[in-house]
Amino acid sequence: MLARFERRLLLAVLVCSLAGCTTLYEPAPTQEEQQAYAAAEAALASGPDAGRLAFERFLARYPGSALTSDANQTLAELAVRQGDVELALRRYAEVVRRGGPASDHARVQLATLELERGDLAAARRWLERARLARLEGADLRNAYRALAETATRPADRVRWLVLLRAEVSDAAEVAAIDVEIDGLLADLPISELEVAARQLGERPPGGHVYIALAERALAEGRSDAARDAFDEARRLPIAPRYAQRMAALEARLRRPEAATPDADRLLTFEQVIERPQPDTSSARGSLGVVLPLSGPFAAFGESALHGVLLAAGTFHDADGARHPQIRVVVRDSGSDPERAAAAVRELAADPDVVAIVGPLVSATCEAAAREAQALEIPLLALTAREDVTRERSWVFRIRTRPVEEAAMLADRATALGARRFAILYPDDPYGVGLRSLFWDAVEARGGRVVAVTSFDPKATDFGDPIRRLVGYTLLDAEEKSLLATRESMLERARRLPDEQARELRAKARSLATRDGRPIPPIVDFDALFIPASHEDVVLIAPQLAFHEVTGARLLGTEGWYDEGLVRLGGDPLDGALFAAHFYPESPVPYVRAFRQRFEASFGSVPDSFSAQGYDAASLVLLQLARGGDDRDGVREGLLSTVSFPGVSGVLTIRADGNAEKRPFLLGIEDGRVVHYTD
Repeated sequence: MLARFERRLLLAVLVCSLAGCTTLYEPAPTQEEQQAYAAAEAALASGPDAGRLAFERFLARYPGSALTSDANQTLAELAVRQGDVELALRRYAEVVRRGGPASDHARVQLATLELERGDLAAARRWLERARLARLEGADLRNAYRALAETATRPADRVRWLVLLRAEVSDAAEVAAIDVEIDGLLADLPISELEVAARQLGERPPGGHVYIALAERALAEGRSDAARDAFDEARRLPIAPRYAQRMAALEARLRRPEAATPDADRLLTFEQVIERPQPDTSSARGSLGVVLPLSGPFAAFGESALHGVLLAAGTFHDADGARHPQIRVVVRDSGSDPERAAAAVRELAADPDVVAIVGPLVSATCEAAAREAQALEIPLLALTAREDVTRERSWVFRIRTRPVEEAAMLADRATALGARRFAILYPDDPYGVGLRSLFWDAVEARGGRVVAVTSFDPKATDFGDPIRRLVGYTLLDAEEKSLLATRESMLERARRLPDEQARELRAKARSLATRDGRPIPPIVDFDALFIPASHEDVVLIAPQLAFHEVTGARLLGTEGWYDEGLVRLGGDPLDGALFAAHFYPESPVPYVRAFRQRFEASFGSVPDSFSAQGYDAASLVLLQLARGGDDRDGVREGLLSTVSFPGVSGVLTIRADGNAEKRPFLLGIEDGRVVHYTD
């Protein structure tokens, strides 16, 4: 009946014994108090409402009892179950106020509740004085979770998650925490990785931190630091899922060029042009292909297949020669995951097939990747989803990712002097995702996002979102009156001779409030990011000009690329920058040669799917030409790929199997599209 109090009393005795106390701070409850508390517990057994009333009566009658904290704790638990968070917070806070061993449990509960409603600062305050050494079981796990969620320093969050992991026995929960830790390590700056390594020491997963440190040091050209971190990682326990990354690190550190500062920096198109181009002419072997050649994605699959066949030398070159040393074995995945998995099983059963290119679509890629990993055959998936390679040492992904587009645009805009940015995005998953990626990229480079607004993906009139972007929705009465005056003046200017019209327009645009504030449009940003389709962009650009939103450089993503962009968008697009997965008009010599060979073979201009199929096949052929004539050899060679001159972008294969790519950076100058190769 009084088990909770008896445990608390025993803990208090132990604590005081350890601390040298001579008296207990909380006297034992009287017999009357014990009987009243037992009656409240009996009432609770009959139902929560009856129990709540009984415990409230107990507190009203015995406010100073040694059982007060237990009663408040019970009422707090009831409030949580009934969804009354505010009452639960007050009850737990009263337990903390009274002190004693129960206060540590209450602090953890308070932190958990504050965390659930999003108040990280409050949660952190409650945890600051929690005595972790007095917690155990669920309380300790909840405390570690709350400390991880409220940590202000990334390395500290890793440390708390590691401590949480040590208290968890469920294998699935341990695996989930490992994924969380892996994600944090992937994003930590090198300074925080060094702090995390010192904090963890030899405690798992300290070895994983050193792997991340070695990879980051290599990326910065610090080969000696990378070797030191790799040696530390090799000394510590490493989970099987890290085996691929360890192997890739070892392969890179063995290369002579690893000693050069630029060995692991992703080069530009301009830089790779100056290097000797890869020679695959001596490659011999069999290559598997799994692509959607029927169903709704058949056109994309066929385009990618054409790129693969061109790389394999299936067709005559311009000089009439053929290179039939490569056998291409093709299977149709359609849009069916099981069909894709069956195709991988069939190709893997052929011992001559050293690798598989494809599929394209996310669901079929996932199914194919599971089979490729189980059967230990390299799979080069043509998807943007990074998680297809997770914990799969035989799966690679080479398609350009949206995050790479956002980073490249933020880099170039910042280099051109932009510091303040605005974002105008479609309210759909694509737009929302790129808004976040670009925002992060801007802030990582010291810039600021000062205006953000969305538009309906089905819209054709963008006046309202443009007005929101430049402050129209914040107008007061004076500003609205001035705005009406300005619009009237601009309307009159349309009917006047040129010189008079210019004077009136200048006067209209100089209007300001009595205290000197300008009226909209207030274009206080240097660049405007619009992650939309080219159909939207050719409508948005003229409407920006119509609403006098000028002077900001427009930035866009792959969706902008279309041969009609400049013709339909007109002058407002001049100076814009946007990313592309492939640009057939590029002046880069090896891209131009690819286009010429493609047109000679298929009678059409290659697209991004053709280019990525060509690059995937070329990567495999390059390993065969270098002597990697079996599946292990191809896999190891792929993991050593650094700044490969792909026709779909310069790429490096990271240790986790994902490609890091440099997309095409395109710009609009004097009514034409240009490719910036530097």
